Amino acid sequence: MQSTTGHSTRDSRSWVAASRGNSEFLRLRNVVDALVRTAEHSGSTASLLDDALNTVMELTRATGAVVLLSEAGKGLAVASVKGQMTQVDRSAFDSGQTLARACLESHSVLHSDATHDDPRVHGPGCHRAKMRSLIATPLRYGDDVLGVLEVCSSVTHAFDTIDAQAVALLGNAMGGALGRQMALDDNARLLARLEEALHVTQATARKYKDAALYDALTGLPNRAMLEGQLEEACRTHEGHANRFALMFIDLDGFKPINDTYGHATGDAVLREVGRVLHDCVRDTDLVARLGGDEFVILLSPLRDAQNDVQLIAAAIKRSLEQPREIDGVEFTIRASVGWETFNNHDAQSMLAAADQAMYRNKKERGQR
Repeated sequence: MQSTTGHSTRDSRSWVAASRGNSEFLRLRNVVDALVRTAEHSGSTASLLDDALNTVMELTRATGAVVLLSEAGKGLAVASVKGQMTQVDRSAFDSGQTLARACLESHSVLHSDATHDDPRVHGPGCHRAKMRSLIATPLRYGDDVLGVLEVCSSVTHAFDTIDAQAVALLGNAMGGALGRQMALDDNARLLARLEEALHVTQATARKYKDAALYDALTGLPNRAMLEGQLEEACRTHEGHANRFALMFIDLDGFKPINDTYGHATGDAVLREVGRVLHDCVRDTDLVARLGGDEFVILLSPLRDAQNDVQLIAAAIKRSLEQPREIDGVEFTIRASVGWETFNNHDAQSMLAAADQAMYRNKKERGQR
């Protein structure tokens, strides 16, 4: 351990920092206890540093203490500071006005009994803060030096050999604990970034899934989702006829709307139709747009599909035929409706049967 001071002979009235009257055995036992607490610290980095500085000041009767972390390209940064050390500017540690810079560069414990005569201490930092004695020790983590632990006293010759050893040992324990805690913090930050990336990926996946299952214009389920739901309904109700129905809806005279008012207005009409259909049925029913002006509603479950579906179809037609203003134009929307009730069909045959029923209705009404 390096120990260079401005004076070779100690003042006969030197102030011994450790608890006067205590035996060296008791002091060393306190140091060992402190090492165990520091090494086994399970709190945050901030609490680790705060507890360690309180401990080192109690063991050595220091009047100030600081933990400085080495930041690549930025010098020493104050991570935690207490007591008299709070009066020192950060730049003073970096510029050699205490022992911190020399300690970091030499990777060794440094002890000064009289800072005003110590050639390793440059500038007015110690004088301004009235720091007369210093001990600085590197914070080691494996082969790396993370920073410096430095303690001070307002009197000369404040620290004895046991104090210097205690600071050095606590510095080693702090370096190990700090390195592990910083690794945990890095892992936590990495985990947070991974979780954020996962959320972004899941959101993107949902976006692509929605694009695959929902109609971009109306926001309604599309053919792919309808066919999946219809297949599931057929499997669920197999052997139980007349429990659900499929309704096919095609708008009458929709092409002239596009030709007369433009496709933007035509799109607005389709969105309004989707809204009306959705409002006419239950949450358990599925309204889908197949494409163009064709819509399908899966009505499930029904108590008596043969009777229920007729009432629902009449209600839908009445709602659509209510005059409404769309893009500044008043429209009365009319539609041809056909349906098929379940009688142990498969999904495709049921969809085809509902489509044929709708076209029969349209033909009978002379619509296009």
